[in-house]
Order: sequence, then structure tokens, then C-alpha cells
Amino acid sequence: MIRIKLQHLLLLSLLALNIFTVAAQENWTSWSHFISTKGYEGRPFRMQASVKSMVQDDSASARLWARVDLKSGGSGFFENMWKKPIRSTEWKTYTIEGTIDTAATRLVIGALCELNGKFSFDNFKVEVADNDKKWKTIYSADFDKGLEGWSQGIGFGEIGVNKSFAGNAAIQTGSNKSLVITGTNVPNYGNDKKVGKFASINGIKLYYEIYGQGQPLVVLHGNGGSISSAATHYPELIKKYKVIAIDSRGQGQSTDTDQPMNYDMMASDVNALLDQLHVDSAFFWGQSDGAILGLLMAMDYPKKVKRVIACGANVQPDSSAVYGWAVTAVNRVISTSKDPKEVKLWTMMRDYPHIPYEKLHTIKAPVLIMGGDRDVIRPEHLVKMFQNIPNSQLCILPGTTHGEAWDKKDQFLKILFDFFDKPFTMPDTADWFKE
Repeated sequence: MIRIKLQHLLLLSLLALNIFTVAAQENWTSWSHFISTKGYEGRPFRMQASVKSMVQDDSASARLWARVDLKSGGSGFFENMWKKPIRSTEWKTYTIEGTIDTAATRLVIGALCELNGKFSFDNFKVEVADNDKKWKTIYSADFDKGLEGWSQGIGFGEIGVNKSFAGNAAIQTGSNKSLVITGTNVPNYGNDKKVGKFASINGIKLYYEIYGQGQPLVVLHGNGGSISSAATHYPELIKKYKVIAIDSRGQGQSTDTDQPMNYDMMASDVNALLDQLHVDSAFFWGQSDGAILGLLMAMDYPKKVKRVIACGANVQPDSSAVYGWAVTAVNRVISTSKDPKEVKLWTMMRDYPHIPYEKLHTIKAPVLIMGGDRDVIRPEHLVKMFQNIPNSQLCILPGTTHGEAWDKKDQFLKILFDFFDKPFTMPDTADWFKE
């Protein structure tokens, strides 16, 4: 038995679940089942299940999860094996343990898988402890009679529902059945062996993938991200543009050197790649660090840039641009992390960028400065950047975070298409009052 006991993450947002545990809605799915917690509030619980995976993609995997839904509408997740996903081809039993919150309304258990393969789940059992610390089984499923109340999704609308996956109660050995989820033709953005390539640039191997036809659109991810970070958006973007998605140096599949990292160096990588691809100019959509790179491209390599959407950019690294709590968080990660790669990336965020506002005046390409109204970037900083770029527009999306393009994906994509495809304008209310 493999036993994993993970921390109860109260009020974990669904956005965080999507971004940090699986790459994107396009390449994963989950089946789930609901269990009433009435009479079990405040008690320890444990969930067990047997799992095996027959993967077709190197990064494909199965996972288990359990969630406690609260009366307030919040949720707590007990997650299993996010950092050690299940890829065993033999049946193994896994356990998740936690405590049912006193304000709980239900316990939700789930079987999750990502990318292409055949993923099998069986012998689910949920137990709760009584006052004498004796375990009582409150739910079990062996799927011998079918799906037994399991359905696709995680219980929040369409999240986790994916038509690229099919699930059924299939015969495995003899008369025994299990929940079998099969992924076929699931997009694998960021690890697509059919289209992924490496370019030798500035002493590194820069990984990139190209999809679609039309005007070139360069997609640049945030710190610690990769091409897969924008996987939810590629299906729509590919319909209109030739999408050039890039893993920045030291991230995703791109390699690195032992030199300290900075944004100027990374922008030079992007420029060199476009030279190799014979791309004279392109649209740019950058998120966070990628947004900084988009602005640097517009300043330092202006001929390469048609228009830029910069989401969550900053031109200074201090509390004049980002909130103080974020500065504290960055310093904490740098001082406590045991991952040299993470320390290097976060040190770059701490020390860079240092772009004078006067240099923003040199940008000739149209730029859309975008952020969330609950971003890590201060809104006044976004406004100041907008005011210092001659041909610019400003958009602060309401009800969004630093992941504004994911928080309100449909709204973001409409804005993106309008900005890239329609004539650029800068209407001014002052013109109303001119004689």
C-alpha cells in the first residue's frame, strides 16, 4: 500500500486547482461521486482506491482526490499525488486521509486523469472514525453493477467535463469490473512530440511548438510556467493565427546556462528564434513575465512586433509596482526553497525588471496593457505604464486576478481578437470639447 497524507487546503479556488495541479481543461478530466457528511462532521476520514495506468504520453497520469464542500460555499481539497502522479501499470492501492470540516455538507471523491491512455480505478472505500477511533465504512464501489452514481466532472458546472475522454465500467479480469477512463486524441500542448522542436539559441536549446495558419502570434508564459500554461486558449487561437508557443529559457523543456537570468536575455532568445523561423513580425500575447518580454520586444526589436497584449506586466520589481505582500512572498520563497531552479527564477522576479518609464515612450507598436482588478500588480502601476506608451489601450478586467486571461477566458479572447484584428484606435473624450 502507498499511503499519502496531505494538508487540508481550505477555500482553494478552482482556478488554482486548474493552474497548479493539471495543465488545462483541454487535457484532463475527472469522474466524481458525492457522499453526504450528515452525522460525520468533525470526524477523521480516509479514502482508499486501487489504480493503474496504461499511458500513451510520457506525462500522462492518473490521480485521486477528495473534497469537502462547506455550507458557506467554500471547499477544502485533500489532494493525492499531484507531484507524484500515478503511472504504475500494476494495480496499487492509495490512501487519502483528512478531517471532515464541522461545516461540511458533503464529501466528494474523484478519479482524475490527464492526456492519452487508459486509466483504471477500482475498489473505492470511504471510512470515518467514531469517538472510539474505530473505522466505519460509509461508502464503497467496485463498479460490478456499472458506474454506480459516478459522473464526469468535479461537481462544479462543466469543470472536469471533457469529450476527449470516455468512461465506463469495463471488465478487467474475469467478471471483475472497474471504472475505466480512456483518453484519445487529447491535446498535449507543451509536450507534443509531433510538432515540438528545439532551436539552438544563445547557448541554450529553446523549445517551441507551432500550430495553425495565419498571422503569427507569439505566446509567452509567466514565471515558472510553460507552453502548457495557455493550453485552454490554443484551440481558439489556432483557428485564427499561426501560434508560436515558446518555453522561456530554464522553463518547460528549454535548457539554461549557469548565468544569472534576466528579461533582456530572454527577449534576445525570442528575437533569435523568430530570426531562425524567418518571422519578420508577429502579434504578441504575454502573461506576467511573458508580458514583460512582450514590452521588451516592442522596445528593443520593434520591427518584430505588430501589436502586444501585456497581461500583468510590471516594469519595476518593488512595492511601487507590486503589492507588498507579493514582495514578501517572493523573498520567502527565495530564502526557503531547496529547488535551485525555483530560486533562480524567483530571484529574477525580485531583482528585475528595471525599465525606465521614459523607455516606454519609444514603443511604436500598439500595446494593450491588461490586468485584473485583484492582480498582484498595482492598478496604479498598470495605469502609469499605459500613460507612458504612446499607442496604447488599458483594460482592467473586473473580478479577476493575476490570471485574468483564465478567470474570464471568453471575455479575454474577445478582447484579444478585437485588439489584433480590428483597426487600432485611441478615441479621446477631449475631442468632444474641441471647437
